[in-house]
Amino acid sequence: MKRPAPDVAAALRPAAAVLAALDWRALGEVYFHWGGEDFWAEKRPAVLQLGEQLARALAGRLPKGGRSLWIGAGVAELPVLLAETVVLGREVVAANLRAAEVEALNQGLAAAAPDAALRYVAADARTAGGEGLFDHVGCVSVFTDPETWPTLSGVSYGRLPPVQVDVERFVAEREAARGLAAAAFARLSRPGTITTTAEEVAWFLEQAGLAGAPIEASEELIDTAVVGDAVGFLRVR
Repeated sequence: MKRPAPDVAAALRPAAAVLAALDWRALGEVYFHWGGEDFWAEKRPAVLQLGEQLARALAGRLPKGGRSLWIGAGVAELPVLLAETVVLGREVVAANLRAAEVEALNQGLAAAAPDAALRYVAADARTAGGEGLFDHVGCVSVFTDPETWPTLSGVSYGRLPPVQVDVERFVAEREAARGLAAAAFARLSRPGTITTTAEEVAWFLEQAGLAGAPIEASEELIDTAVVGDAVGFLRVR
């Protein structure tokens, strides 16, 4: 059941300050070979605006003082992560395998929000945060990342016609993604919440079915700031 959402305004001020302090040239090089800084200059207002919408929606679903595991967390998730830590007093493990992005984000946090209990970690989400379960798992545009899963991404977005699919590569990527989804689901306490995109929900529905866990999908959807995928919420019993 959705709770009355706390006011996330206290997290938006430090989020805006961190975004202003980030090294956008360095982040542009992480995401793109060229034009990355210009891309982020255009997207930055949407990161804060849509991040606020997602933070408000999520804050009404998560209890105070819990634990969240975010898989592949980056720039777009920053306002949400700060809302969890600043407003809800939650422990947030923001795992990201891109070490250069983690360094840039942590430098921005240290400069503009040094007291915030949030730092990104360059670690695999399967082991990040040590032992123990999380009452919330965030997985946004992870299984559709074209760098990590070029074939899965192409199929998901309809960029890759069936006749051009390399079946062996597709199967290999599918099994690797299935393993990540299984590991993430195993780290979720029940009842628990999963934040993910419409394109990725099937990975978690499969795991819930294998575990015999009832799952409820919220009808509320919020666009992401960078990719534009629709983000929603799953409640796992």
